[in-house]
Amino acid sequence: MNRLYGVIVLVFLLAGLSLGWYIFRPSPPKPEVYAPPVAQKDGSKVLERKPQADAKPAHEVPKGAKVERIVKIEVKSTPVNTPSARQIGSGSTESTAAIDCPPVTVDLTLVRLPDESRRVIASSPNGQVVGGVDIPVESARAYKELKWAAGVTANPIDRTFGAFIDRDLGPFRFGAEVNQIKDGFDTRIKAGMRF
Repeated sequence: MNRLYGVIVLVFLLAGLSLGWYIFRPSPPKPEVYAPPVAQKDGSKVLERKPQADAKPAHEVPKGAKVERIVKIEVKSTPVNTPSARQIGSGSTESTAAIDCPPVTVDLTLVRLPDESRRVIASSPNGQVVGGVDIPVESARAYKELKWAAGVTANPIDRTFGAFIDRDLGPFRFGAEVNQIKDGFDTRIKAGMRF
């Protein structure tokens, strides 16, 4: 009978672990495929996506950094009207002239540094990068680290149960456990290191 009880508990334990793995398993990353550019109502553009595993950035990458994305942008300035004076006969008249600059190419590279943070590198083959800002949004959210764990324990042979509570402090884990035994309760204190 004890063996049957042990087999039943083992089957439920394996089924629970399998269900937990199925529910909480990480999804495989979705491969990025080609996507055409999209013009938006506000005048912005969703850039064309063109995966290329062997693409090289146009500028130097910090030592130890891994290239995640390479972005090439071409920007054409809006023509600006400026006043200019022309002399006609004895008097002068004022007119405006439109200044139209050639397009400027901007190369951007998103890199992941050894400490897992990201940086953006910018350069231009036909212009000068005079400023810019990289604004992390997703990683700026507060991360809540779970430090407590609690649960139940079971001894299928003796048909006894118990409970435990654990607390993580830095790389260490401390805990307490109380288990039912034939003559009462068994209490244990735990200490270990996470890895």
